[in-house]
Amino acid sequence: MFRFLENLERLWAKFLFLLPGHIEPEDCSGKDILIVPGYEAGKGFYHRLKANLDNLGFHVSVLSTLRNPKSIEEAVLHLSKQILTAPNDITLIAHNTGGLTCLVLPDEARRKVKRLITLGTPFHGSDRFLNTRYSFWGANSDWVTKNYKNALFFPLFQPLSAIEDFSFPPQESTEFGQGRDLWFDIPGNYNLVRREENLRTLREFLGTPKDPIEKPVAKASPIHSTPKRVEVVDFSKYDPAVYNKKNTKKTAPTAKPKKKSKPVAKKKASAKKKKR
Repeated sequence: MFRFLENLERLWAKFLFLLPGHIEPEDCSGKDILIVPGYEAGKGFYHRLKANLDNLGFHVSVLSTLRNPKSIEEAVLHLSKQILTAPNDITLIAHNTGGLTCLVLPDEARRKVKRLITLGTPFHGSDRFLNTRYSFWGANSDWVTKNYKNALFFPLFQPLSAIEDFSFPPQESTEFGQGRDLWFDIPGNYNLVRREENLRTLREFLGTPKDPIEKPVAKASPIHSTPKRVEVVDFSKYDPAVYNKKNTKKTAPTAKPKKKSKPVAKKKASAKKKKR
């Protein structure tokens, strides 16, 4: 059932991708969330996601992507020009290959981003792109091996994925690979941004614009959190000069007093002396 819905969503995304309005660049002034479309997905495909975020109080814009870029550099340049029109500290929500494009944003555009959220981005590439013009996104290609960890350069990076991905097999290709992935219950990559259950999960994850963005902080263990008593040691006694000086002042040990002998009673005069 979900696989069938995934195929329908993918066809719908490609139809909207071919509409003329998709290639028009966006002015992102005053926006705090920018949505980066995925592989062959038009801006209109993300209308439901945008409406959900607008209702939370965010100011959202869906960026334009090129249909047939001559190179990845041209696609990135088109994307970065739109990001530069946004204020500082924005949130990027990038769908599948949109997340791969964000990995190589120039520094000027990347510094605008405070938070990168990826939805089903195949950070280790996908077999789907083998033998295509996008072969640099193939599974374990040199490009993804070199660039996939660039996501850690963003101040806050949160990869989200479907529990099972039909569009970018194998499933392992959607995992970032460092235990950081968060999972959606409804399978399918294109279902991530269309199914109500997934949208509700994303709403709860984002909160509202007034909610602070919580960064994970490691808590100290009770052993280390309780200050230990510091013992002050007098190291001067180990100084050779002080040590020798103290030794010279020491007097020779006094001899133990001899035990007094008990007085011996005088012997009585012999009997001969008495007779005299």
